[in-house]
Amino acid sequence: MAEQWRHPEPGEAVGFGGGSSTGKRFRSHPVGTAVLILLLLVLVLALGAALAVLAAPQIPVTPATPLLVLGCPFDWVGYRGFCFYLSRDYGTWEQAQERCSELNASLAIVKDEDSMGLLFRLCGNVNFWLGLHRQGEHLQWVDNSSYSFRDRVHGDSECVYLADRRLMTGNCANEQLYICSKAQAPL
Repeated sequence: MAEQWRHPEPGEAVGFGGGSSTGKRFRSHPVGTAVLILLLLVLVLALGAALAVLAAPQIPVTPATPLLVLGCPFDWVGYRGFCFYLSRDYGTWEQAQERCSELNASLAIVKDEDSMGLLFRLCGNVNFWLGLHRQGEHLQWVDNSSYSFRDRVHGDSECVYLADRRLMTGNCANEQLYICSKAQAPL
């Protein structure tokens, strides 16, 4: 026959199923019961948040145009789209051009006065070959463009170098440090 429901007596544990042992178990471990309730609450909240995110309207995202990042090899200085390498070894103007070619570069070609100012600052009072040389009466970079800066080039020799914040010409057979340059490459 089915058990009838009745009000518990004061102090009597209430349980489900066949007796009061379940209630005694929960009462004897109040910290464990609190932890269990807290975990269930966190689980319900996490499930609610996950359902809210899944139910939210999806906004289509168009892919951004990739940003072109330019970089220079280790030991090179990047400036205004170009990489500059200040050598640590000496060579004639021709040897310097060959060594720069081995680095997939050329003797330094300087495109603007700000870049020239940077090289003056980097070189200090040490002489470095540039990729500028005299072709008859005109000064020409190794890429065949003409020299067009207002800085005067001092001397009448064929090859040009930086010397103590000035541009000088010298005998191309002299051995000096040199500067290579190349366009910055995408990373």
